[in-house]
Amino acid sequence: MIKKDIYNGDPKARLKASAQDRLFRFIFADGMMRGGVVKATQIVQEMRANHELGPIETLILGQAYIAGILLTFNLKGRDRIALQTQCSGPVKGLDVEANALGEVRGYLKNSIFSRELPPDATDIPSMFGAGFITVTRYLEDAKTPYSGKVMMEYGTMAQDLAGYFVQSEQTPTAFSLGIHFDSRGNVKGAGGMVVQAMPGASDDIASRTEKIISSVPSIGEEFARGEKPDTFILKHFHGMNPLLLGNHRVEFFCRCTQKAMERYLSRLPGEDIRDLAQNGPFPVELRCHNCNTHYTFEQSYFETLLS
Repeated sequence: MIKKDIYNGDPKARLKASAQDRLFRFIFADGMMRGGVVKATQIVQEMRANHELGPIETLILGQAYIAGILLTFNLKGRDRIALQTQCSGPVKGLDVEANALGEVRGYLKNSIFSRELPPDATDIPSMFGAGFITVTRYLEDAKTPYSGKVMMEYGTMAQDLAGYFVQSEQTPTAFSLGIHFDSRGNVKGAGGMVVQAMPGASDDIASRTEKIISSVPSIGEEFARGEKPDTFILKHFHGMNPLLLGNHRVEFFCRCTQKAMERYLSRLPGEDIRDLAQNGPFPVELRCHNCNTHYTFEQSYFETLLS
């Protein structure tokens, strides 16, 4: 993966910003509720730069990235998760992957859908239209992946994921996803929260939790103001005895490499390699759809494959 430079060649600024993107896990209400809060400001900034997205595309895919990270809050080891939508609206759909190591990547099916919208369009559900949301878990100790699929009823990532957990996993779950832009359309804060009821949680606890979630301001705006995830948790859940369990870094990261692309090309039929070696056009370019990294190959590479 090759990330575009958004810090004008200043590695210290990049490292300082990346250290702040973290996922915090916590429990509250005497262990009857659990949750996670993630700050993902740099992730969304880097995702936007690599995929060359406009503000609306950044909002849609950025929220999916945040949701993907939050879906890993109770994973471990090499577990990973895939979040997909298929829809009839201009977005067409999206694919996001995240893992327990804190890595997230993914793409929009239509990365320029805002060009199809009226100038004053702000209705997110209409951008998705009718569709489905699918969550697939790839667990280390499971022989096969577990996948659930439900219809998108609301057209917003947070509400439809909450609906997925009720319908597919019978677990009351709430999400809050936020990205804050400045007046110029730049991402200044991004993050999200997931809260989930444990077996035996009472209606009173659920009601109190719902009131907290509904009263919490935009989490993206909070992070834009300098709020930290752990402080956010302790401040908003202070009346329900929150206990922080741990945290780790999260990052926009894809494991594609030049070598991996070379392996893909080497598996092409001989006649296709011969045609590329003779006719190009050069340089031949392959693009990773998950991170939009472009890999180029000169004529000499294909001549080497033929020999």
